[in-house]
Amino acid sequence: MMMHLHLNECDSTQDVLKEQLRKEPQHRTYLVSCENQLKGRGRGDHIWENMPGTLCLSLSHDPHITPSFTALEISVLVARFFEKKGQRLKLKWPNDLYNQHGQKCCGILVQNSQDIMMTGIGLNLFSDHPEFGGIYEGAFELDKKNWASDLAEFIITHRYTSTPDLINDWELRCFHLGAEVRILENGEEFRGKFERLGEHGEAVLMTSHGETHLYNGSLRIV
Repeated sequence: MMMHLHLNECDSTQDVLKEQLRKEPQHRTYLVSCENQLKGRGRGDHIWENMPGTLCLSLSHDPHITPSFTALEISVLVARFFEKKGQRLKLKWPNDLYNQHGQKCCGILVQNSQDIMMTGIGLNLFSDHPEFGGIYEGAFELDKKNWASDLAEFIITHRYTSTPDLINDWELRCFHLGAEVRILENGEEFRGKFERLGEHGEAVLMTSHGETHLYNGSLRIV
């Protein structure tokens, strides 16, 4: 059973989720969502900007059967959720989603708390921001509690039991598969053709030095 705590305002749904799991460790599947998130975080030191059309939630769940693929799995499931609603999203390694106009519309942050994963999802259902796009065109009345509940329910009921199936579904939705990219990892830049996902979910590039495996970093199309 999924427990759901919806707040009017909080600094970070991820921090609230961590506290709820500390107080109620018997609940492995716990959802925290809010109307307004003040200090949302992305990967590294990135900040997720909150806007009227933004949906912010954090969900605890078991890891993927290959734990290093968990963030990739969640990104595919978010894309599949919106495909059922007629919206086609594209994936960017390692954990971002883009709308049909090539704008980032969703970011995912996965953290490990003992043997439970805590996934933070920030997405723009609609947006008038010049850089970050929305999944839908134009603003509409938004029931954030129900959107969060529906998305979380889809995620926990459509988990992958096969890593090869997950890789296939991720690569079908990746917009830079086969493209020339650059990845900045730990201050070092790598350029090459994005070949595929590796056995741990890493980016496999074909560079001038041969096949290169990168496990973290920021990707840009060359």
